[in-house]
Amino acid sequence: MSRLLDDRVFNKETLLDSTVNLVPFGILLFFFLLFAVATPQGWRDGSLMSIYMWTIMISMIWGLLHLTYATAKRI
Repeated sequence: MSRLLDDRVFNKETLLDSTVNLVPFGILLFFFLLFAVATPQGWRDGSLMSIYMWTIMISMIWGLLHLTYATAKRI
């Protein structure tokens, strides 16, 4: 039974170490929602700047989640 607990990726110690990334994730999520609700130029034009901004925000959120998982797996 103890071997099963050792093989899990997210055990108690790993979750405690990974909670450090909750603060940057919360900040990214706040700006993601803020940009989704209050876009200064609106959605009708579909400007290239909006596409760049969405791409940057989504890639940062994905990158942080991927980095958190990869470090938790190695801890």
